[in-house]
Amino acid sequence: MKINRPLSPHLTIYKPQLTSTFSIFHRISGAFLATMVLFSILFFKIGDLSLTFYHFYQYFFFLTFYLNWFIISLVNFTLLALCYHMSNGVRHLLWDLGFFLELSKVYTSGIIMLFCAAFLALLNIIRQHWSNGQIPY
Repeated sequence: MKINRPLSPHLTIYKPQLTSTFSIFHRISGAFLATMVLFSILFFKIGDLSLTFYHFYQYFFFLTFYLNWFIISLVNFTLLALCYHMSNGVRHLLWDLGFFLELSKVYTSGIIMLFCAAFLALLNIIRQHWSNGQIPY
């Protein structure tokens, strides 16, 4: 007699937990930040190699003039990922020191971490807006 049921429980029967969601987004933000660092290093290296190349300046002008909104959006998203990753990293360091290990405090520290990340990102975006839309280097 064959019973039609799955071999193991599927993800759809589990209710997503706040801690697992934060853990997944911590890994995603870390991978995104590593990718952004890699692309920025490659972009600056290409710029160093082709400083006398005329088409490089045309490409750079196109990026800064026509895609300014895209660059600013990418910088803001990177700032949000950095603030989230940093805040969650501080939360993990506090766990390593033995703080906030009870279940109720884990959820409370997660909510506080999320608000801190949003607040830091918002402060950076406001600072960027007050500097006349220039990307701070």
